[in-house]
Amino acid sequence: MTAPWKKAVADFWHERTRTVLVVLAMALGISAFTTVLATRAILTRELDRGYLATNPASATLRLDAVDDDLVRAVLSGHGVSEAEARRVVSGRLRTPSGEWRGLRLFVVKDYASIRVSRLTREKGAWPPGKGEMLIERDAFQVARAKIGDRVTIRTARGPETELRVTGSVHDVGQAQARMENLVYGYITLDSLAELGEEPFLDQLQISVAKDRFDEAHVRAVAADVVKLAAGAGHAVKRVDVPTPGKHPHSDIMGVLLLAMAAFGLGVLALSGILVINLMTALMGAQIRQIGVMKTVGGTRAQIARIYFSQALFLGLGALVLAVPAGIAGSRMFCRSQSLLLNFDIESFAIPFWVFLLAAAVGILLPLSAAAWPVWKGSGVSIREALSDFGVSSRNFGETRFDRMISGAGGLTRPLLLAIRNSFRRRARLLLTVLTLGAGGLFFMSALNVRASMIHTLDRLFAARHFDLSVTLGALAPFEKVQRAVSKTVGIRQVEGWIVTEGTLPEVKGRAQRAASEPSTSSGGHGAGGHGPGLAGDRFAVLALPAPTPLLQFDVLEGRALRADDTNAVLINTALAAKGGTAVGKEVSLQLGHRPMPWRVVGVVREPFSPPVAYVRRGYLEELGGFSGMTNSLRLALDRTDPTSIARVKASLEQNLDREGVRSVGSLSNADGRFGFDQHMVMIYVALIVMSAAIGAVGALGLMTTMSLNVLERRREMGVLRAIGATPAAVWMLVVGEGCAVGLISWAASTFLAWPVSRGIGNLLVAFAFKSRLDFSFAPLGPAVWLAVSLLLGAVASFLPAWQGSRASVRESLEYE
Repeated sequence: MTAPWKKAVADFWHERTRTVLVVLAMALGISAFTTVLATRAILTRELDRGYLATNPASATLRLDAVDDDLVRAVLSGHGVSEAEARRVVSGRLRTPSGEWRGLRLFVVKDYASIRVSRLTREKGAWPPGKGEMLIERDAFQVARAKIGDRVTIRTARGPETELRVTGSVHDVGQAQARMENLVYGYITLDSLAELGEEPFLDQLQISVAKDRFDEAHVRAVAADVVKLAAGAGHAVKRVDVPTPGKHPHSDIMGVLLLAMAAFGLGVLALSGILVINLMTALMGAQIRQIGVMKTVGGTRAQIARIYFSQALFLGLGALVLAVPAGIAGSRMFCRSQSLLLNFDIESFAIPFWVFLLAAAVGILLPLSAAAWPVWKGSGVSIREALSDFGVSSRNFGETRFDRMISGAGGLTRPLLLAIRNSFRRRARLLLTVLTLGAGGLFFMSALNVRASMIHTLDRLFAARHFDLSVTLGALAPFEKVQRAVSKTVGIRQVEGWIVTEGTLPEVKGRAQRAASEPSTSSGGHGAGGHGPGLAGDRFAVLALPAPTPLLQFDVLEGRALRADDTNAVLINTALAAKGGTAVGKEVSLQLGHRPMPWRVVGVVREPFSPPVAYVRRGYLEELGGFSGMTNSLRLALDRTDPTSIARVKASLEQNLDREGVRSVGSLSNADGRFGFDQHMVMIYVALIVMSAAIGAVGALGLMTTMSLNVLERRREMGVLRAIGATPAAVWMLVVGEGCAVGLISWAASTFLAWPVSRGIGNLLVAFAFKSRLDFSFAPLGPAVWLAVSLLLGAVASFLPAWQGSRASVRESLEYE
């Protein structure tokens, strides 16, 4: 080993504690970066692999009925590789504990030959027999049932019927049952008949033979199939074309990966700051050694090479720790996300390019961070280097800011000295505050985003002056509903709405994904007809009394509906964002089977909602002959505790049955809120984890800074000891300096928390839900982070303070 390399190793060994801290901080940054890259590669590959392996339907046609002749005709050309008939029936499931849950039943004709949107058998029986049902594995938590239980099922037309749960399946294409608060069940046609429904199939799922990821081609093939079905005498009600190859979970995972990418880069940048701090301090501490090396003939390049080799050692040491940690972190994160998003990971293999990029970052990060301090330090002249005595050449008190601090009243001398010492190395202080403050900024942002989400949802649900939504199986006379309500104790007010579906004129290239859209304020999409052929953008239409006391609109533009409106339509922001629906403009909307002109009178804000339009119920009744009819109820209750709501649900259902009106679903505001909360918690937890990791980097950075400060001022501490300062006084001085840095970082992060957290929250929510937050600042955040900052300052400075205070006067004064 050459002399320069020996010096590099000896320097690190001499200050091994400080070196270990920086290596740990860098390892944390590189491991976070590696975790992000590996997680993205694994999740993207495995989610796409699992989804595409099921051969997801390129398009789904909703018809009056699908028979074998139609399936054979579709498969004989027309660009279709696979075609299969199914049916989806909505209903309710009563859990063994007596609670009713929303149910979506998938009816499959032949489980042995599923070719489109294939299911994966998990446990129990396969296929289900007559009177049996399989449940999607994630939905068992909603159903609160287990294999072998008998559960009661009720559909729109049939009586309450018991089915036995005989197994579980995995259906990759469905949204998470926990988030939708919905049970997914799988039965046969024989079981459907037992439930009192007509045993026929009405959906045709097709896979295109080629260019399966070309949406224009998929739509063209679907249009040909529509013509074929219509020519065979089948009424086509609707065609759904999802985004080709796009998993229903991809938007949620995209938010998480976006947040992770920003987090990984942030931690990496902060760890680079610690290298700058270390190398700057190292060059300053060894300035006289540099002068000696230059005196004996060392060139600037030779000296710089020594210190660059030290930076390289830092990177290599960090890589040794970071790569295994990154692999473990990616596996842990991938497992948690696969559980959360309900998909399987078959392989945790990490692409080789991830390791190459991590190695490049581990080497280039410390070298680039050290470039300026090493080049600047190695360029000092011999005279300047040899005249350095280890005491800062810049005296405190030269600037107005210094004099302002010195003149601060009410401070003890040790505290004042600690604050003054914090500002002696201002560049170092700035970098330390940046690393520690970033952790506080993320922590407070996480709390603020959570508070804003809660505040936004509070406002959304506060606008609903009803407590319970009830969906009817078909249009029913409202006077029958009123009789049933009058016999039900606990209902204060009722309104009958009509929920149907509308269609915008088709916009080329716009995907359809009605099945994965979350519930709207309607409490579910309803019972209207659908226009034939390829639909344009669909949306829920709610026909309600105008004005209504049970729903308060947040009107952004225009006005709400009035009692004298005719063809007026009020749209929410999600529908307005689709274009061509400005206030005052007349648009052609299709409700049922016929398009007609409607005049947009206003735009209302509904966070986290899919497109919804509101029309006056009286006018819709005139158009469709629905006078005095309803298919959706809004109920204001006397009491809203869970027990009272459950009692009202049960009693109302019995009374509706006596009137011959079938209820197929009910949703309280608490149930509706649960689904939103489940979507939001992922973002909140991710931000908290990020803030903890960045806070750890900041703590390591503060510990490194304090150890450097103590190292540079060792001779000054010797002087303090020589004139009578006790070790405890010196220890308190250093700890006070660490707490002062923590306090400064807290002030900086608190000042920035408002705009940054507002921006982060709106960015994440806009990306995932195409909405924005009603911002709310959580006062608990600054209070908690103040305590954390002071604690980190004390803990990070404890060891350097102890080392500095325990050194003898002789050792301190003779330190070079």
